Amino acid sequence: MSAFHGRPELKQRLLDSIDALINQGHITGKRNAKSLTGLLSIDSEEFSDVYGLPPSLVLLLDVMPAYAGSAAAIAAWRDLVVAIEPGADLTLPLYGFLLMMLVPPRDDIDPSDITGRLSKLHQRLSAGEVVARAEWASLRNELVALSEEKFAPGDRRKLQYSVWEAAAWPLSSSPSILVQMFRSWGILSELVPDPEWSDADEARKDQVLNEIWQEQAPARTAGERPNYPALFSAREPDLAGRFEAHLFRANAGATARWIEAVNYLAMLFTRQGVTDQV
Repeated sequence: MSAFHGRPELKQRLLDSIDALINQGHITGKRNAKSLTGLLSIDSEEFSDVYGLPPSLVLLLDVMPAYAGSAAAIAAWRDLVVAIEPGADLTLPLYGFLLMMLVPPRDDIDPSDITGRLSKLHQRLSAGEVVARAEWASLRNELVALSEEKFAPGDRRKLQYSVWEAAAWPLSSSPSILVQMFRSWGILSELVPDPEWSDADEARKDQVLNEIWQEQAPARTAGERPNYPALFSAREPDLAGRFEAHLFRANAGATARWIEAVNYLAMLFTRQGVTDQV
């Protein structure tokens, strides 16, 4: 597929539509944000056909703003479209983005040979080799078994297995895998250890909030809407203050890593555009 069917005016039309949505306040980086295709009243398949963009990229452009978290991140998302050269083949950049997400974004997750094995399957596929369905299924079944047996549901390592499991499909026939990987990768990258907020702090915070929730049951039954942050702060002012600071650091860090990921894909697009022109 040739990006924008090789037509610069199509790229400009999309950028104009995106700019209008941003200026009108429709794309804000909040988790409940409406998708790009929803705002443009077009389904993803038609979007792909009209603009000559691979379905996997269209799905990424759709969900990325809901994870952005800041105006700077929204600008990086827009620049991702700017980086696409009309006429470029975006197959290899999208494979490159997939390979980037295979690498655990956290230092405390043990490295695994699964990353290398998945990378080899995708590299063989991108090189034009036919990879048997049985090879994908075998590795996928192994990941499902590991995920279900080894880790508790809330274990951050389980999230990494969900990234790998999503990647155990051929991108050429499963365009949604990049979105599935990106969602799990994004959540995982948010869970960076904070030296100023311990596991004991997290446990105490959960305990206090649960106690407050139980105590406020009569108020909720009476139709009131308790101010839980204020109640938390009144009961545990030091803990509440440190928790707020922890959330600020976590959100800022997540946004920074999100921007790094989007800029990385933009760099791959730019490099591919130059390659296609040579």
